[in-house]
Amino acid sequence: MLSATIRKSLEKARKYFDSGKVLHSMQIYHRLISEYPSFVEAYIELAFIYIKLGKENSAEKLLRKAYELEPNNEEVLFMLGNICLRSKRFDEAIKFYTSLLSLDYPVVHYNLGLAYYHKGNYLEAEAEFKKVLKLDPDFPKAFESLGEILIKLGNYKEAIDYLQRGIKREPYNYTLYHLLAISYWNLGELNEAKRAIETAIDLEPNKAVLWEICGEISLELGEIEEAERYFNRAIQLDGSLVDSFINLGLIYKYRGDNNEADKFFNEALRIDPNAKFKIDEKLKLLKNG
Repeated sequence: MLSATIRKSLEKARKYFDSGKVLHSMQIYHRLISEYPSFVEAYIELAFIYIKLGKENSAEKLLRKAYELEPNNEEVLFMLGNICLRSKRFDEAIKFYTSLLSLDYPVVHYNLGLAYYHKGNYLEAEAEFKKVLKLDPDFPKAFESLGEILIKLGNYKEAIDYLQRGIKREPYNYTLYHLLAISYWNLGELNEAKRAIETAIDLEPNKAVLWEICGEISLELGEIEEAERYFNRAIQLDGSLVDSFINLGLIYKYRGDNNEADKFFNEALRIDPNAKFKIDEKLKLLKNG
């Protein structure tokens, strides 16, 4: 049980922080830690302030001390896991999150899934994201994260199932439609893919990559004029999209306009000198097609 002195200091520090007097708040927390070095709550709350200030190294030092004092403290474990996740120390993040799994908090499973994802452990990530949805079907980004993992695993039909479920809950989430289009595209269901990516564009018209994907799908459907329009819009939004320049070059090559084709190919090479291999491969396909 907290003494009256500690409780009063803690309340004062919190009030200072809430009113924007951050330095005053931090001074009280530092004094609490100095006078009561085993008082873990002061370490946690001061670490939270450091995180808000973007000083994660200072926050981590405090949390490591708190971890030594209370190695099973849930808040300490979670905050350390988050810091390790953000700093790309995924093995450490996994260690901290795994210590909390028995609590079945959706956010712990989700963050653990992210750590596995970034390590390339897609099956483990898939399992964690599915646990998230079982615990909380409305958890933010869970459907799109699971959809992305299933696409990486080549499980396109299952990805479509989860993405469609996600769309029912978040009908204005363009990322879900983007991933849905990728799934249909990989299955060769081009019309469904195009409908999905066009919906994504309607929801997020300034995302260049969506226009590029729509152009590529249109190209596969043989809709040359539409594809050209999509690629042109893509490079208007983002002049670094090499594939859009290459595809526009191919369209002009197909029409027999070699001069215009070369302009687009040269621009692609200017952006990425290594694009020559891709250009040559696509020209071979065009010639053989």
